[in-house]
Formats: sequence, structure tokens, C-alpha cells
Amino acid sequence: MNKPVDKGARAAPFAGRDATRGELVTERISVRARRPWVTVRPDGAVVLTIPLRGSRAAALRFLDDSQPWIERTRARLAAVADVPPPVASAERRALRARTEQLACQLLDQESARLGLRHQGLRIRDPRSRWGSCGPDGHIMLSMRLALAPPEVFRYVVVHELCHLRWHGHGRRFWDLVRRQMPEFEAHRAWLRRHGAALHRVVLT
Repeated sequence: MNKPVDKGARAAPFAGRDATRGELVTERISVRARRPWVTVRPDGAVVLTIPLRGSRAAALRFLDDSQPWIERTRARLAAVADVPPPVASAERRALRARTEQLACQLLDQESARLGLRHQGLRIRDPRSRWGSCGPDGHIMLSMRLALAPPEVFRYVVVHELCHLRWHGHGRRFWDLVRRQMPEFEAHRAWLRRHGAALHRVVLT
């Protein structure tokens, strides 16, 4: 995943072993990038970001070396896109317990990677939000996230943890989310497509 391609960005064939496939990769020049990086968009398209003062040849070598990761990421995106939302009912107490268990595991893992510390977890059943991060550092998560694919749940956790550093939804916030979870846009899109179905699940 990445931001919209910069004006003047160009597409070039894959370097190395994928050149025979004639696959197009969009190249974008970034004044902020310190090193080349590769991202995969929700539709599977590949974007190669090259630092303004960096070497294109080195970036293409990095692209070639990233091919196994690209294929794994595409497979994950396809798997998430194909997971249908649940339609059956769920027992409220069991769902809350399951959500809390998964949330605690994810918060421990992702907060360690980010170097951030939250002040507590609340599990609720809001109708309009999947999570929130309060000014006191407490994080709220929807119990219905346990009904979503695991990577979608993880995205919401990452999203809220990143608010510990950046409270708004500006460029620095999304850059942090992207560094933590490069394919986050696919999981955000899944919630937009299927979130209403999660809310229709009857909790008994």
C-alpha cells in the first residue's frame, strides 16, 4: 500500500528474475525517503519508492530481492479480501472474552514494536467506531473485532496505538501506521466493505 503516486512517477518492468513477466512497477521519487522501499496496494499493484538522492540501480536490486515478500503480501491481501463476514449470532460474554484475549496479545506485540505504552484496555460494543485512543492513553476496542479476520483486528490495534504518538489523522500518523503495517489499506478497506455485516451479528 502507499499514498497516491507522485506526479511524474513512472512505471518500469520488474528487475531481475521477474523481467520476463513484463510486470509493471510504479516508481515514485520521495524527498522524505532515506532508503528505497516497496509497497503493495490492495489491488496487488507494486510501488517502488526511490529516495530523491538515491540510486535507481540500487532500488531495482532491492525490488528484485523483495519479490518473495511481494508474493506473500499479495497472498495475504487476497485471503483477507475473500473472507466473508459472519452472519450467525454470537454469545456476547464469550465474544467479549475472546476479543479481550486477542487484544491483549496484539497490544503487547505491537506496542513493543512501536516503543509505545498504553494505559489500559476497554472492550465495548460501539456502533460507529472500531476503536479509540483517549487522551489518557486508554484504548477502546470493539468486541466485534474478534469476528473479523485476524489481520483486520491487528490493523485496528496498530491504528489506535499510533494515536499514542499522533492524535490526529495527518501525514505523520499514516506514515507511522504504514511503517508498522505496510498493507494496512487492505484491512481498512475490508472494514469499510464488511463492517456493517459485523454490526448485524446478533449478540445473545
